[in-house]
Amino acid sequence: MTGKERLLTAFRNKQPDMVPIAPDIDLIGMRWWSEKIKKPWWNVFLYEEPSFREVYIEANKKLDCEVWDYFGSLYSESSVEIKKEIIEKDPDKIIQKIITKTPYGDLDEVIIYPSDKPPWQRNMIKNIHKEWPKIRWVLEQRKFYPKINISPNLGNHGAIGIGLATFPDFLVKLRGAERAILDLYDYQELIDEIFEFYHQYVIDFTKICIKAKPEVIYTGGSSSSLSLISPQIFCKYSLPTIKEVTRCCKESGVLTHCHICGKSRELIEIIHKETYLNIMEPLECPPTGNVDLKEVKKRFGDKLCLKGNINIVLLLESNPKDIKDSVKKAINDAGENGGFVLSTGDSPGANTPDKNIYIMVEAGREYGRY
Repeated sequence: MTGKERLLTAFRNKQPDMVPIAPDIDLIGMRWWSEKIKKPWWNVFLYEEPSFREVYIEANKKLDCEVWDYFGSLYSESSVEIKKEIIEKDPDKIIQKIITKTPYGDLDEVIIYPSDKPPWQRNMIKNIHKEWPKIRWVLEQRKFYPKINISPNLGNHGAIGIGLATFPDFLVKLRGAERAILDLYDYQELIDEIFEFYHQYVIDFTKICIKAKPEVIYTGGSSSSLSLISPQIFCKYSLPTIKEVTRCCKESGVLTHCHICGKSRELIEIIHKETYLNIMEPLECPPTGNVDLKEVKKRFGDKLCLKGNINIVLLLESNPKDIKDSVKKAINDAGENGGFVLSTGDSPGANTPDKNIYIMVEAGREYGRY
């Protein structure tokens, strides 16, 4: 089987020739690129020389594993006027200011691009009541086309995912995690209004995606985790979108994928019962999560392909034997009859030792043959 065939077979909850291996090594891939090219990370994140997507694909190909390319996108256009300016630069960072023109006034944001870390954003929305109309207008100007932007470097190494995160991630991106959680209680009426808009925005986007005939459409997001929000908030602001996205895709024969890191065990049960989801990741075990992979496979493996769950703390700190044992256990717990993709439990830090990532992949090939 090719990597693409192997990954898609498992995603369909069937048995490929071996367990696919698709670690989420975006930050490790960035370190490898920077060490090889001797250039700062902002070349990728700011100037796209090359794009972050290409760095990620090349890192997975270097490991000789399957590629879960979740950086897929639709072709789109917008007439919104945007002005970008570098306001500070030194050997350690570049600071960029972005002004977006709207009929309701300018939106301004500042993004910091460190030389050896991902960029981080000073929150775009300072006053949510005043600035939400501007954000909404900008979103409404974006026109998507049912054509997928495909990386020529992916080939048959893996599968492309395309989609949008659920509402908690959208709000956290605009406001930051702490302020976003407070908003849910302080400005409930406005938050509900924003949620209704964004929910429909995601559904409309999904319907355009379906017309493009993708392999997989994803949803969910890190901020839907019970490490951040309660089950009640999840059921109000995440579940409706996951339900509708998976329903639309089920009717069209398109696979759906959900990423919810951190504590997710209770949410897996809800998703299994309430939605048509096909693939669930990253199923983190303690200390960063609360998933027992064997128990989840037994209870929910009839419907869900499981993707995970080698703990990122283990990969950072443990010895080769412990990592091999963890891989063997994961395959024994969830690999029977297929429907399992060996992966990391979320994205390992850039400082994760290279040997530990290679050991994980080597052990997966050793123990993962059917």
